[in-house]
Amino acid sequence: MAFEAGSTNTRDLTPDPAGYQVDDLSIDLAPRRVRRAGTVIRLQALSFDLLVTLVRAAPNLVSFDQVNERVWPGLVITPETIVQRVKLLRGALGDDSHAPRYIEGVRGRGYRLVARVRPLAEPRSAPESIGPAQFKEPNEAESPNLSAGGTATEAAAVSSPSATPSAAPPPGRWVPLRWIGGTLIVTALVAGYLAVVHYSRVSKLAEGASSGAPPAAIQSLAVLPLENLSGDKEQEYFADGMTDALTTELAQIGALRVISRTSAMQFKGSKETLPQIGRDLNVDAVVEGTVTRGENRVRVTAQLVEASSDRHLWARSYERDLKDVLALQDEVAQDIAGQISVKLIPKEHSLIIQAHAVDPEAYDDYLRGAYWMDQLEGSDKACAYFQKAMVKDSEYALAYVGVAWCQLGTPDKARENLVKALALDPSLAEAHAMLSHIKFDDWDWAGTEAELKKAIALNPNSALAHSWYSFYLVAMARLDEATREIERAQDLDPYSAWVTFWLGQVLYHARRYDDALRVNQRGLEMHPSSDFYSGIADIYEQKKMFAEAFAARQQALRLAKEPRVPALDEVYKHSGYKGYLLKEAEFEQTSCPPCAAHFYALLNDEPRATAAMEAAYKRRDVGILFMRTAPEFDSIRSSPRFRDLVRRIGFPQPTNDRN
Repeated sequence: MAFEAGSTNTRDLTPDPAGYQVDDLSIDLAPRRVRRAGTVIRLQALSFDLLVTLVRAAPNLVSFDQVNERVWPGLVITPETIVQRVKLLRGALGDDSHAPRYIEGVRGRGYRLVARVRPLAEPRSAPESIGPAQFKEPNEAESPNLSAGGTATEAAAVSSPSATPSAAPPPGRWVPLRWIGGTLIVTALVAGYLAVVHYSRVSKLAEGASSGAPPAAIQSLAVLPLENLSGDKEQEYFADGMTDALTTELAQIGALRVISRTSAMQFKGSKETLPQIGRDLNVDAVVEGTVTRGENRVRVTAQLVEASSDRHLWARSYERDLKDVLALQDEVAQDIAGQISVKLIPKEHSLIIQAHAVDPEAYDDYLRGAYWMDQLEGSDKACAYFQKAMVKDSEYALAYVGVAWCQLGTPDKARENLVKALALDPSLAEAHAMLSHIKFDDWDWAGTEAELKKAIALNPNSALAHSWYSFYLVAMARLDEATREIERAQDLDPYSAWVTFWLGQVLYHARRYDDALRVNQRGLEMHPSSDFYSGIADIYEQKKMFAEAFAARQQALRLAKEPRVPALDEVYKHSGYKGYLLKEAEFEQTSCPPCAAHFYALLNDEPRATAAMEAAYKRRDVGILFMRTAPEFDSIRSSPRFRDLVRRIGFPQPTNDRN
């Protein structure tokens, strides 16, 4: 599509060269790459398209309308959106609007490239490296206009949590086993976010990004962390909440594999190219975008990009009052589903279109709670925000789920709030998952499985629901099914500490020791944690590699900052691993009876092992529920006391699944 003739006309370079040399920048068109002295400058798809548009027109002026036509074909974009995109591009290139080296703005009219442009006949082959932090697109420094005809200053900033979230959060932390229910809710807590925007007609594939060949079928995608363009870094919690909401909405589509929020968030602020991210997450496409939040309005832009080629397939902007932030959340999910030609079954369609108005302050409190829940030592603040959200909007179902998470220590109260949440919104997969946690602790086996199946039916892409189902299935001695469920969870959330840990445990229970060892070692690379070292020690014990088991157990204790490490070193020197196991069993007998039973069983001390298991039974300790498949109990499994304990727990009749 050529620009119209006129004073701002651009020259049409046809056919395109392989790329351009713009001052010290090398622009390669085929790989959509910009380099300076061999270093790659990471640009988003829209920024690359904007740069190429200006380069092709240089030295002529490109008007706002022409930028809109070339970079956002088929959409109506406000000049403020273009201004913000130019600021991102300038930031990535290290350009200064007051003394421009590359891009000059003409107030009220558009932009021109002032640097010297030279077409390249062949792609350059200089070695490349990823650029330093200053050469990637930053967040905006000011808040764009959020209302038609308004000015940028009219978008008032909204207060945020008292502590500023870091721009690049640390790797996902491990939550102890007893708090798995809390971890589960983190992944899907936010259930709404966006709304509709002004656009001229049904958007089409971006013309400027097409190479002529149709995009490959999209069967999997990841929602990358949305950029915060609110002009306030403390609004990161709001952008992260929006990312969670979009992920949750798309995850309800069974025909689409959607990477979980935990793994996608690992790429927040990443310098990796989209093709590399696509390979890391094993997805066909990614969704990128931005969030701009004002006092009473929110604007979101979403872009669908083919991961393998970095090809921009679709983009649209959405703007709405905050009170309607849930009402049209189906718009974005359905738009994306339509672009990738995924077919929604009636149940999925009905789930996506469920929405209602929410009190803006309640929604904000809920997002703050979700943010603090994912921080170390932030649970008290999270619970306070969830309680505020519930009080401000008694019809907001997710607020009740958040409060229930805080009440897991008092199951009756938690159950009451989960029942209220489901009465308001029966489609909440996370509420069913949390109910399964409570019922599992009650040893209600049929009820636990029913809630987990409901959660997975409502959200087939919930890695935590699949991993929780695997957790239940191991306790039920259904190891083949447990393996399938945890492998599905790993496929959806490859960077999750919990999912990786439990995969190692399932493989350990299945006697696949070498596979379990590899999984735990991979987990250590991502999340140095005492839990992975303990898992490795379990494996080495079964492989009769006791020196290695000792080293792993001691390292686990060091990471947990246990003061008894030096004393245990001395025990091992004088009495070997048997003496070490005996000392640990004696220490754990009161604080962790299942742990003591583990050590006594390895010593073939059936009386003390079963006595420790009896103590765990009386305390209804969750660890006792895995006794039927745990390899360390093989030596005492035929004991009458062991068999009697299994009978009293009341497990269902075992299936034909291989143990």
